[in-house]
Amino acid sequence: MLTAQPGRRAVAVSAFDLPDAQQLLLHGCEDCACPVTTELPPPVADRLDLTLSQGSRWTCGPEIFEVRLDAEHRLLFNPVGSGGVVVVNDPAYRIFRCFQQPSTLAEVRAALRDSRDDADAIFDRLRQLEIIYPVGQPVVRPVFEVPKVLTAWLHISNACNLRCPYCYVNKSAEGMDEHVGRATIAAVARSAVANGFRGLKLKYAGGEASLNRRLLVRLHTYARTLSARHGLELYATLLSNGVALPRPLVETLRAEEIRVMISLDGVGSDHDAQRPFMNGKPSFRFVERTIAQLMEQDHAPHLSITITNRNAGGVANVVRFALERNLTFSLNFFRDNDCAINFPDLRYKEQVMIDALLDAFAVIEEHLPPWSILGSILDRGQLLEPRQRTCGVGQDYVVIDHRGKVAKCHMEIERTLGDVFRDDPLRLVQRDTSTVLNLLVDDKEGCRDCTWRYWCSGGCSVATFRATGRYDIKSPNCGIYKAIYPRALRLEGLRLLKYAAI
Repeated sequence: MLTAQPGRRAVAVSAFDLPDAQQLLLHGCEDCACPVTTELPPPVADRLDLTLSQGSRWTCGPEIFEVRLDAEHRLLFNPVGSGGVVVVNDPAYRIFRCFQQPSTLAEVRAALRDSRDDADAIFDRLRQLEIIYPVGQPVVRPVFEVPKVLTAWLHISNACNLRCPYCYVNKSAEGMDEHVGRATIAAVARSAVANGFRGLKLKYAGGEASLNRRLLVRLHTYARTLSARHGLELYATLLSNGVALPRPLVETLRAEEIRVMISLDGVGSDHDAQRPFMNGKPSFRFVERTIAQLMEQDHAPHLSITITNRNAGGVANVVRFALERNLTFSLNFFRDNDCAINFPDLRYKEQVMIDALLDAFAVIEEHLPPWSILGSILDRGQLLEPRQRTCGVGQDYVVIDHRGKVAKCHMEIERTLGDVFRDDPLRLVQRDTSTVLNLLVDDKEGCRDCTWRYWCSGGCSVATFRATGRYDIKSPNCGIYKAIYPRALRLEGLRLLKYAAI
């Protein structure tokens, strides 16, 4: 018989057990085509025949990942399930181990002594969270949520007051005018309704979108009107370099519930090394001031941190900067592009990136936030919900340039397919096969049998094609993802230990 320590009850917890769990699931891909929101997956009870639970044999999932968190707790994660991270104490882990061989609940009870009374409760948690499965039934595949929100990247300004070497935009003084802007809003709203979406998310981008702020405000007013008319939920984000956001604009952004994403690539010289003004002067102190002002006005920004070879050594410092201010953030890997071709020192080596991320993870462990980092620190990958595609390109994402031209991805904004005056923007990108192809991960060589395939989804298609000339192959960052995913899961386990009050 297996014996637990006297008086210790078996416990298993997941993100479902956290207060405000839904609000703590953060997607940090505001600069990309990643999903807008995450919802906790439906309970497995809705998808398995659990009438067999008492008398049938159950066994552990074939790919369960586990790691010890401390002397008393372990993390369990099923990479082909939808239950997320599960933290168990030692008595609960012993119950889990009873299912290494196919067993009935009655057999497990008989094998236990002090944990016998806990067996039923832990059994229920493990099956609901897809850690164990009924023998003879097909292993449950992940639940892939149907997109509910259409996301539109609105390139309202081609001008910018910075000259970041990794930027993919060929800058000019041009900006979107009101005629094009209103036609854009009307087109994406019609497209959302016609294609059955419940919501619309607008990403006001550039260039530096705040340089065309008067238009931004007018367009959002128009978007609110059309969304209300069509019964659409409206979400919005301003993507900004953070050099200067006037107080009246911030007040409007807050009143209109337009989120702010600020690009911050380091503290001090680490930021200035890759985000200088047009004249080459440093910008960090201006961005730091804007962040402080946003926080003072109760409109805290999300920070987008782009990692290149130039700033990799300072990533831990900027993560500490964010966490000390209780600011959410995302980590994004530099993606090569034509505009960056003259800056070879931006390209990173695999081990340089891994070391930078592990240093950042150590800082996160010191300052564990209440929100999950699994959707924001893993570049284009994430560990919040399983996905078949890396992003929404070609599915639920459209890009509109300052002239009203439609593109599939903002990384390829100059490869246009049509315009908002004549076309349904989403239909254009869904039918296109001439530009970037966002394939299913199971259609990518090197991904089909990978443990992490439904979480990294093969990486950014544009970056993969640029590196390999193929869309149907794994990301060149595959080795980085495999190295950091287990470490990221450990951080999530520690978060649950801290905030779920085991």
